[in-house]
Amino acid sequence: MFGNIDDIKLNKLRVGFTFNLNREHWEITEVGEYSWNTGEMSTEYTIKNNTNTIAYLEVEIYKGEYEIYFSEEVFLDDTVLKSAIEAETIIYNDKEFYLEETYKGSYKNMTTRSSRERLENFIFYNKKQMITIEIWDDEMQVFYGETIKKKSIKKIKSN
Repeated sequence: MFGNIDDIKLNKLRVGFTFNLNREHWEITEVGEYSWNTGEMSTEYTIKNNTNTIAYLEVEIYKGEYEIYFSEEVFLDDTVLKSAIEAETIIYNDKEFYLEETYKGSYKNMTTRSSRERLENFIFYNKKQMITIEIWDDEMQVFYGETIKKKSIKKIKSN
């Protein structure tokens, strides 16, 4: 167990670690690593809560500060996603999101030791909320989430 969250490196957690976020208790079930074409790296945790909801917590250190994104996968038709990328805007939950960031990179599942997979990432924002479209070869995935602050993650415990 850790006493002070400032002593914990959020990009160095492992499978089995638990924490509280958004009034829910989460456990890390997988750890992945992104390497972006910008030279930056980010760590993605696949997390599960008590009701077996799967979500993702991505942690990146940019200019010495944490950038943290919490998201869940949502399902939208590929034609909607392709149109959003082309138009640089998407409407989801009656909110309009605008394309602000595009990255290419690779992903490796550190838990299963998978080989690196290439992807392209499109991030649309509406204030602190975001839609992320990922293109993996011919497959598209979409995630809905929000940026969060480090202090939102509480009671981190090791396995």
